[in-house]
Amino acid sequence: MKRFIIFSLIGILLVLNIQAVMAHCPLCTVAAGGGIAVARWLGVDDSIVGVFVGAFIVSTALWLGKWLNKKNIVISGAILVIASFLLTVVPFYTGGVITDMEMVKSMPEHHAILGMGAFGIDKLLTGIIFGSVFVWGAFAVSDYIKKKRGKVLFPYQGIVFMAITLAILSGIFWGLT
Repeated sequence: MKRFIIFSLIGILLVLNIQAVMAHCPLCTVAAGGGIAVARWLGVDDSIVGVFVGAFIVSTALWLGKWLNKKNIVISGAILVIASFLLTVVPFYTGGVITDMEMVKSMPEHHAILGMGAFGIDKLLTGIIFGSVFVWGAFAVSDYIKKKRGKVLFPYQGIVFMAITLAILSGIFWGLT
């Protein structure tokens, strides 16, 4: 019983110490990461998993950028996103998670619908590219609205925009596969 009380008090103190949530926060990053893990575990198509990997890349990079800016280290969000993209995709390729492109070209024709075969792009990489670009765009729209209005339209606007983008892209890729 003592442990329960101690952990409860610690939990209450932690909750009371929470700072204001900003766009591109750890919550966005955890949500994208959780989506990747669950999708892979459920055997979801690699193009859809790639969309979540792309979201994870962008949300992590933008969150890191905000954190660095607080430390007076100014680095462009674009540079961080590109660096995060490369630091994810290159190890995926060298580790065999993104398949050899020659192997992709020899896959059956019905896989060409997502750019495989015709362009030699792996399904996971295709999803990562689309996820990165569109989630980055969703955050940009959220930031534009916040800047233009001086406030967000509703709480957790950035997370909602990201979730809607992920749902739409996942639906499109699910329909294509």
